[in-house]
Parts: sequence; structure tokens; C-alpha cells
Amino acid sequence: MTHFFFEFFDKKSDVDVVLTKEEFYKYTIQIAAFSDRLAALYPNQKEIATANKKRWFAENYEDYLLYKASQIK
Repeated sequence: MTHFFFEFFDKKSDVDVVLTKEEFYKYTIQIAAFSDRLAALYPNQKEIATANKKRWFAENYEDYLLYKASQIK
């Protein structure tokens, strides 16, 4: 699963790559779901995992597009 996380950040930082809306949400939802697995494996980290999950579900494609536009400048 960690490959998904790194793959997302590689694509996000690559000025030549713009993810489609579907691709963007595929990454963010799968990364958020991974937080649930971490909470199950490490119950003492449940609070952190829950906060991370909420953060990933809050990711917004329009904000991502603004970020990509700022990379070009």
C-alpha cells in the first residue's frame, strides 16, 4: 500500500503529470482507507489514523488543480 502513497506524491509533484479527477480520488480514497487498516493493526494509533483518514477524505480535486497550475508558473 505504501507504494500507492509514494506513487501519488510522485505524480502530484511531477509538473508534466495531471491526474484526472477519477485518478485523484482513487489515490486519496485508497490512502484514507489504509488509515483504517493501520488503526486496526495499531490500536494505540487509532486517533492519529482517524485524523489522517479525515484529512485524506477532505482532499479536493479543485485544490489539486490549483496546485498543479502553480507549479507551471
